Amino acid sequence: SRFNAIMKTILFLSLLSPVAFASPLVDWFGDHDAKVPDFTRALSKEEAVKAKAEVWAAYEKHARKEGWEKEFPLKDEGMDAWVKERKIQPLIADLGKKKMPYLIIKKGEKPKGGWPLFFALHGGGGNAKAEGPHTWQVNTREWYAQMQLTTKVYEPAGLYVIPRMADDREGRWYYGYNQVFLDRMIRRGILFGEVNPNRVYLMGISEGGYTAFRLGSLMADRWAGSCAMAAAEPLKNAPPENLRHVAFRCGIGEKDTMFDRIGLARTYFKKIEEIKKEAGSGYQNFFDEQAGKGHGIDYKPGPTWIAKFQRNPIPKQIDWTVIRQHDRSRDQMYWLGLTGEPKELPLKLTAQIRGQVVGITSDGPAKLRVLLDDRLLDLDQEVTILVNGLAKFQGKVPRNLAGILKSTAGRGDPELVFPAEVILEE
Repeated sequence: SRFNAIMKTILFLSLLSPVAFASPLVDWFGDHDAKVPDFTRALSKEEAVKAKAEVWAAYEKHARKEGWEKEFPLKDEGMDAWVKERKIQPLIADLGKKKMPYLIIKKGEKPKGGWPLFFALHGGGGNAKAEGPHTWQVNTREWYAQMQLTTKVYEPAGLYVIPRMADDREGRWYYGYNQVFLDRMIRRGILFGEVNPNRVYLMGISEGGYTAFRLGSLMADRWAGSCAMAAAEPLKNAPPENLRHVAFRCGIGEKDTMFDRIGLARTYFKKIEEIKKEAGSGYQNFFDEQAGKGHGIDYKPGPTWIAKFQRNPIPKQIDWTVIRQHDRSRDQMYWLGLTGEPKELPLKLTAQIRGQVVGITSDGPAKLRVLLDDRLLDLDQEVTILVNGLAKFQGKVPRNLAGILKSTAGRGDPELVFPAEVILEE
């Protein structure tokens, strides 16, 4: 009866109150096998909106229970307050076998929508003969230089995370443990740093700039913009098609010929222009070839340029070439995901949403996940999913608490929470 339906709705919404179900949800984030009321019950659009907010509140409570807020403290101090007798008092990120020193510097006034978050990766690199993980003075010097640039040269207001190489003997910013660090700091910044999740930026100089290419592409759905300075990469290391929704800039000297940096940069941006012309939309980019400069350039314009852009977390067109960087690949790009790593890489995927139809192309076998939300299409209506032109799914996709929980835990980003999911077999 109508009365019973109303009472069931009232009961369900009571379960979504902070008092009634905070403990089960908080527990779930620590143990994903924990029981949660109405885990798979179909939700209305309004219930899903409310559930998202309640799940996020539970996620934050879990994070505080775990002490994550200690990893992202906000202070009003700049570089001078961090440096005493030429010794830095950094925070230390525990990355398992690796320990990464890092600073968080606040610059300017917080914008209305929340802080922009900038990752500033220093130059330097690896020294196999280094006596320990943090003993090579080149990396220490470059770390100091990045702090000086942040406090004295870079103009945009924001929170700047300035990490030091976790291991001088390896000296690569794109390695897996660095990916863990970046993901972790984004999560912490959103939860505890009043960070605007659609204004997160990656930038780096020289060795750090290589990673602005590599992880700018690999982790594209994290960034509003990525800025490489005095660096360039071959196309295969940083598929440019992944940057469709990332504002990408490279500043490099015309005389920076070591490792063919200037040649690689020219080739890369020529390819972006070709892709952009064919795509017809997206691909905001700027190639700043600085006349007369070598490996040392003017670093000031880059951060200002990328800071103008905001991320679209739910684009209706996705271009994703899946590759490995070091020891891992990514299992999600915006609302398209993978269940397990494909047997063959690289894997080229495109996906688009037109009305109620999701069209995906894949150049190899893959078990796909399609994450859906009412921001993308109408979940009260039937959805059709095509893969390489063949219908793989047709029907309604229910919103439920399971989808909200999984996507909240998976990305730690309120803009990438999806209440509905379809898993497609190969």
